[in-house]
Amino acid sequence: MNLDGKTRLISFGCSFTAGSELMDHEVLGISFDECNKMKHQWIADRKPMHKFEDYVSRAGKMTFREYINVSSKRSYAAKLADKLGLEHVNYAVPGSASDHMVLDLFRGYYTGKLNPKTDLIFLGVTTPHRYLSFSPENTGAPVSRVMSDRSVQDSDKHYNDYKVMQTYLFALQNFKNFCIVNNFDFYMQPTFPKELLFYNDPKSKQGNIFADIYFDWQYLPTFEKIFQEILDYSIDPTTSLFTWYNNQMRGTVPPPCGFKHPPEIAHVFFAEELYDKIINTKN
Repeated sequence: MNLDGKTRLISFGCSFTAGSELMDHEVLGISFDECNKMKHQWIADRKPMHKFEDYVSRAGKMTFREYINVSSKRSYAAKLADKLGLEHVNYAVPGSASDHMVLDLFRGYYTGKLNPKTDLIFLGVTTPHRYLSFSPENTGAPVSRVMSDRSVQDSDKHYNDYKVMQTYLFALQNFKNFCIVNNFDFYMQPTFPKELLFYNDPKSKQGNIFADIYFDWQYLPTFEKIFQEILDYSIDPTTSLFTWYNNQMRGTVPPPCGFKHPPEIAHVFFAEELYDKIINTKN
C-alpha cells in the first residue's frame, strides 16, 4: 500500500469502528462500572441502545452526529490514523449496514469530499444481518436496520439468509470495485472474526450465522470466492477487534461495555496490530 501523499484516513463502518460506548461514562461524569450498570438496567427494561445514545448526547449537549464524532476519537480507526500520522475523518455510523457504507462512499466522492490522492479509505467490515432503508418521515434519510430476535419489523420478512448474504457481499464488492475504479488506496478489514461473517460448514466448530442456507446451495461457491476477494484487501484477515479480548485470561481484563462493545484497550491493541502489519508490509 502506497501512503505517499496521504493526509487523511477516512473510516467507514458501524458502531465498532465508530467507537460506540467508549466515551459514555466520561460524558455522563460517572465511572465506567456505573455506566455499565445503567446500561444493564436499560437492557432489562427492554429499551434500545440508540435511545441510550440519544440520552448521552443530550446529557453532553451534543447533536447525535457530534456525539458520534466525539466517540470516534477513541476508536481503533482514530488510533491507527494517529500512528500513521494522518488526520482521521469518521464516516462510521452505529448500526450501519454495508450498503449504507457504499452509499456514503459514493456521496463523499461525487460531492468532492473524498480525494483519491490524499485519502486512505478504511472500511471496518461489519456483520451481514443488516440492510439499508430510507425514512419517509425524514425526507428519505438513510437508515440501517439491524435484524435481531429482540425486535422484528415487517420489512425483515423480505430478508432470509440467502438474501442477506447476496445483499451483504454485493455491497462489499461494490465498495471494493468503486475504490479500484476511482484509484483510491483502501483497506477492508474485518472488525469481527471472519468466521462470523460468512457461511461455515455445518460440521465445523465455529457455529453458523447463516444456519438456514442449504449446504449445497448452487451459489455458495460463488459467494465464497467473492468473500475471499474482500479478505484479500484486508490488512490481516485473522485479526479483529475481538482478538485481544478473546486472547486474555479471564478476570485480568476490563469487562466489555454495557451493550457488549469491546473496551478501549481492545481498540488500542487492534490499532497496534494493524499498524505493525501495514508498516511491515510497506517495508
